[in-house]
Amino acid sequence: MARQRTVGGVATGLVIAALVATGSAAHADPLTGTPTPSTSSSGSTASSLAAEGDPTDTTTTTTTTSESTTTTTTATETATTTPTTPVPTATATRPITPSPVVIAAGTISDRVKDVQVRLRLVKPAYWTYAINGRYGVLLGQSVLAFQRDQRLPLSGVLDQRTWRRLVAVTATRTLLARDSSGNAVKDLQVRLRAAGATYWPYAVNGYFGWTVGQRVSTFQRDQDLPQSGVLDQRTWSRLVALTATPVVLNASSPKANLQELQRRLGARGLWPYAFSGSYGVTLGQKVLAFQRAYDLPQSGTVDRRTWARLVALTYTAGTFDKHRYYSGLRPLMPTLSSLDQRCRTGRVMCVDKSTRTLTWVVDGKPLMVMWARFGGPGRETREGTFRVSRMYEYVISNLYFTPMPYSMFFSGGQAVHYSSNFARIGYAGSSHGCVNIADLAQVKSLFFKVRVGDKVVVHP
Repeated sequence: MARQRTVGGVATGLVIAALVATGSAAHADPLTGTPTPSTSSSGSTASSLAAEGDPTDTTTTTTTTSESTTTTTTATETATTTPTTPVPTATATRPITPSPVVIAAGTISDRVKDVQVRLRLVKPAYWTYAINGRYGVLLGQSVLAFQRDQRLPLSGVLDQRTWRRLVAVTATRTLLARDSSGNAVKDLQVRLRAAGATYWPYAVNGYFGWTVGQRVSTFQRDQDLPQSGVLDQRTWSRLVALTATPVVLNASSPKANLQELQRRLGARGLWPYAFSGSYGVTLGQKVLAFQRAYDLPQSGTVDRRTWARLVALTYTAGTFDKHRYYSGLRPLMPTLSSLDQRCRTGRVMCVDKSTRTLTWVVDGKPLMVMWARFGGPGRETREGTFRVSRMYEYVISNLYFTPMPYSMFFSGGQAVHYSSNFARIGYAGSSHGCVNIADLAQVKSLFFKVRVGDKVVVHP
């Protein structure tokens, strides 16, 4: 009977061992389908009923078996079912696509200058050094800082992705691009030439071709601007600033000066209206038309460059400037080199029949200049070098019985003096041989400066 119990115990142990071995296989979670890790064959095993939702389970497991004796250990495990939460499956991270390198470290070129310029524009702290065109360690660190701030892959090299972002954040509005044409392109070409003759040594044709793009890039490089090769707002602002000259005439200028402007434009066929001396929209448009016609920066204002060109086209040095005279303006002060050689030393009243002026010169320095009128045919004013012989603040002509205020006689009865007739009718008349002055204030001032014995030079 004892032998049968022993054999039965051994058989029971073998069956339990087989069940344990079979139960160690992985079971699928009934909610998620995720494999449940198996337990070790030597540890306690949860019953299959627990996986199905039984609240408790008691399992008897035999842990030690021998041929002679069998020791049975009863272990009671209480398994409590808990709600099963779905476990999200891990998603694989997509690898970042490599971006081609645009400029490698160690490069020295104009493109590196472009990078340095653009980094400084984005944030001055990115590039606080000289724009030297050298891609060294410092530039690599700046590129890395830019990538970090822009949330780009931190490569530390200027790849295509970084370059595109850098260009995008430093771009300004494009004003003129390739294949543009018209007056705006002419203005660009003119201003490039004004900024430096080498920027545009060609004809001003108003077409934005490949050559214009190259010259714009050169200007941008020299000015430490982004080298886009197109005329953007930043480049245009710099170009205008570099080529602007002071405005000499505007709406608030004296009437006489604006009349002179209108007269000179009229001499070039650009002012068919009355010389009103007012600066309105029409006058501004005519100034712009003049600038376009003569390859000048198209500011639409009378700046120093525009005025100098207009005067040069409407006045010949050494001749009578009728536009100033008929506008009621005094003649411009001549330079010493433009005066007759005899007028360059001592105290001289230098009378120039060609320019119709009298210039008061002291020791080689012109001090005063005024319009002068001379004798007509048969009564010509004598030419040569003379001396002031006598002076009268007020005198009446013995021959013509006309007043001769502030007379300074230099050759017989010929004198420099004020003429009310000249002041009234201008060059429509002539003198009887004297040098007439129409500006009373000027001739009076001159009278009290001149001394008897001073030199008088009258030349053609």
